[in-house]
Amino acid sequence: MRRLLWPVTLLLVAIGITIVVRRALHLVAPPAVPSNRQDAALDGGFARHPVLTMVHILPGLLFVLLAPLQFVRTLRTRRPALHRWTGRVVIAAGIVIGGSALVMGPQMAIGGALESAATMSFAAFFLFALLKALQSIRQGKVALHREWMIRAFAIGMAVTTTRPIVGVFFATSRLTHLTPHDFFGIAFWLGFILQGMAAELWIRHTRPETTAMRARTIRALI
Repeated sequence: MRRLLWPVTLLLVAIGITIVVRRALHLVAPPAVPSNRQDAALDGGFARHPVLTMVHILPGLLFVLLAPLQFVRTLRTRRPALHRWTGRVVIAAGIVIGGSALVMGPQMAIGGALESAATMSFAAFFLFALLKALQSIRQGKVALHREWMIRAFAIGMAVTTTRPIVGVFFATSRLTHLTPHDFFGIAFWLGFILQGMAAELWIRHTRPETTAMRARTIRALI
């Protein structure tokens, strides 16, 4: 599972970097004429709110680059001070991401109310998870801190998960006749729910008591 998890994580990181770079370039140097009506509709909300968009995506770039490092065991054990400082940056960036997402949700959703509901619901949970992770580590509850950071990381990366889902909807739109307004909300709900489920499964799979129970079972079978 670990061998599978890291390639998937790195793929999502690459998608996240691509999203931020494309969006930033589009805001800094917008094309004189949109390539088509659909691109104009997709990019219009971001173009109308460039400052808010940049406030959201630049911390997002920090998050996708630094958050995976929090789960590198070698870094935690050999460079604990670096782990703590990168963790502070990740949490600070996450708070800006979540707060700006709450503002962006009602104003810039391509998928209308359904997408806004997904964005705002999971942005609120994302902020809650970050604050719980911060509270837990300050109380010395390392295991609980780890669990809340996994939840926050999963939700933070869910936007990158929605991109392949959106791609599938675009690829099948000639068959389904669904427009971006129809499927963006569905894609966001799917992305967030899938990431949330994956986080909870991983947390339960890697809890110390679960790992110890598996080890005892294997020893008994041998």
